[in-house]
Amino acid sequence: MNTETKNRIHPLIAGAAIAVIMVSLIGVAAITGLIPGSRSTNSPPITSASPPITSSSSSTAPLSSAEKAAAERDAENLANPPPPPVAEICESCGRVENIREVKHAAKTSGVGIAAGAVVGGLLGNQIGSGNGRLLGTVAGAAGGGYAGNEIEKRTHTTTTYEVIVRMENGRVREFSEASNAWRIGDPVRVVDGRLRSRG
Repeated sequence: MNTETKNRIHPLIAGAAIAVIMVSLIGVAAITGLIPGSRSTNSPPITSASPPITSSSSSTAPLSSAEKAAAERDAENLANPPPPPVAEICESCGRVENIREVKHAAKTSGVGIAAGAVVGGLLGNQIGSGNGRLLGTVAGAAGGGYAGNEIEKRTHTTTTYEVIVRMENGRVREFSEASNAWRIGDPVRVVDGRLRSRG
């Protein structure tokens, strides 16, 4: 008894294989965009990087020489901007940099010498007798006159203030002031050789 084995695919298996192949082809077509109206979720939307064209004639018409020159000037100005304007230097303006107090001996009136000579002469007259007394009186008057003059100079002094100013042009100038009306850092202006506030 001969039995023949038949090598045939079962119809259900063949149908399932065809369905899998069809679904795969449709999926590939949807991903690649071959099917109209389908969108790929993996690819980002395409945007144009070029600026919008406002006029169709401007892209085709050649630029004139004046337009080219203007465009070159604009490009050069953007590449090399002009330097900022330099502020003008005020030649008579500056700032107080330092203040020095200076004491001056006043001119003597002669009262100190005279008073000292009288007092010294009286004291010298008390020493010795005869020529010694005369010599003591003269020496006392001379010493007393010198001492009286020094006392008068020391008790009658005047004070001035040397104000050092650095000008805006870099120079350093000194001004003698009778009163201390300035502070270090004050802005000043020189008017007729005198300091004035520049507030």
